Amino acid sequence: MVNQVSLNTQKNYLTTSQNQLTKPETQDSTPVDEVVTVPEENQHKKWLVLLYSAGDNNLYSYLFDDINELEKVGSDENTHMVSIADQGNYGKQWKNAKTFYLHSDPDLGKVNSPVIENLGKVNTADPEFMGTKIGELIKKFPADHIAVIISDHGAGWEGAVEDDTHNKFMSLNEIKQALAKAVEIGGKKIDLLGWDACLMAMAEVGYELKDFAKYMVASEQLEGADGWPYGSIFGKTLADVLKVAQQMMLINVDVEPKDLATMMVKAAANFTHSLKTLSAVDLEKANLVAEKTNALAQAIIDNPQDFKTVKSIISDTERFYGTFRDLGHFAKQLSQANVSDQVKQAATELVNALNEYVVKEFHTNAHPNATGVSIEMPTWGAPSYSYQDTSFAKDTLWDEMLKKVNS
Repeated sequence: MVNQVSLNTQKNYLTTSQNQLTKPETQDSTPVDEVVTVPEENQHKKWLVLLYSAGDNNLYSYLFDDINELEKVGSDENTHMVSIADQGNYGKQWKNAKTFYLHSDPDLGKVNSPVIENLGKVNTADPEFMGTKIGELIKKFPADHIAVIISDHGAGWEGAVEDDTHNKFMSLNEIKQALAKAVEIGGKKIDLLGWDACLMAMAEVGYELKDFAKYMVASEQLEGADGWPYGSIFGKTLADVLKVAQQMMLINVDVEPKDLATMMVKAAANFTHSLKTLSAVDLEKANLVAEKTNALAQAIIDNPQDFKTVKSIISDTERFYGTFRDLGHFAKQLSQANVSDQVKQAATELVNALNEYVVKEFHTNAHPNATGVSIEMPTWGAPSYSYQDTSFAKDTLWDEMLKKVNS
């Protein structure tokens, strides 16, 4: 789902009464739910799936549906499923933010899972809040593996997560700060970072967040408003993937982060009315991609006679939104173009690095040349000034190359 700043589009559960927590009414005097301590707290399981649902904006109803769909599968003996869910002033069932421990429940009209914390009016686009709350839940619901899915508007290297009440949109650097805080408090690296948000499958995003997550699943292109197909990713009603993973774990089959990431992409390919692209990448190879991208940029700078050809290839490269284009398609074309051997070799090495980085990807016929990773690639001038704030721009010659080629 795309950030409106950039684009104007688009059950039973046990109540431990002696440990019940109560909080005052939220700031707008909306009555609060009963808060409970669930028996699953502090139980070590194989997976923690944490949905960070930032719905204080025009996506509130879609994000509510996402939580409801995830609740259809719910937690089991091997998986914790938790959601931090902000509905701002828009929500129908609740206002503002709550944290739910999701139990299996078939009712699509209402989230019936226990509320484990009433958060009140919060700024879900604040890195301190995001990092602290995710970290606390990682500690509270321990697991071998952690999947964090961030659901809201996204704008690639420009950032993601919009909070209308606080008129705030998170920059990529702030997201990095949030995940750093989450990992610090939680005490372990995130195994799978999922983006239910538009345009986040960028080289710049993976490179920025590589130190805090092992795998990342995201889309190169815009998503439909209904976002990820939780019904396709996590079970027949909520998506086969998590349900199948639960069944596999019940018979003592380990589901590793790479497996779950791959299963998500495969399942999402059946939901093409909303998703045109989706890819899973190995963030441990993000440094390699940056290194080879930098080497290609240097090779192009060293061969100014190739600038005209490079500029033409940029124009022919698979495009998603604005100046976001497919890095693999660009490198593949260069490796076969009438350019210097130095540029050809560097392009070939980048293609090989991307093949290691991309674990699994799918694309529809709308984007026949998508390879799973996009990058800032304007056909004129240099990237915007704010692009210089990304670690990718600081650590590579990519933006310098673009400025020379497009001048």
